[in-house]
Amino acid sequence: MVEIGSDPNRDRSAAEMAALLALSRESVHQLLAPYVRAGLLVAVRGRTGGYRAGAGLLESPLSSVLAVYGAPSGRARAAEKGLSRIVEAVESEAAAARFAVYERWTVGDLVARHRADRHVIDWEI
Repeated sequence: MVEIGSDPNRDRSAAEMAALLALSRESVHQLLAPYVRAGLLVAVRGRTGGYRAGAGLLESPLSSVLAVYGAPSGRARAAEKGLSRIVEAVESEAAAARFAVYERWTVGDLVARHRADRHVIDWEI
């Protein structure tokens, strides 16, 4: 999503995405098909085939991107007894905090941060 969102007007071929992700083209198609069905990406037909950003991709919250693959929600599950109940409560609170961040951050925010990280000069020798 970050690579496609970094230049939303450009089509990315399946082969290009496969090389970026170190996967086969078929794996790329399988990974990105749910995003096409959700409208976050558009499948491009043609000789090379590929993908481009769907309408509103950069404004989409990360929760919608993660929801395609059944990301955990902020809801608590049924608690057990004793220590398990305490651990479950802590994990539930952490999940709720992560979910709040996923709701607040957008794909565009992630793309901007990724661009900034690419342009940081690494002075370490």
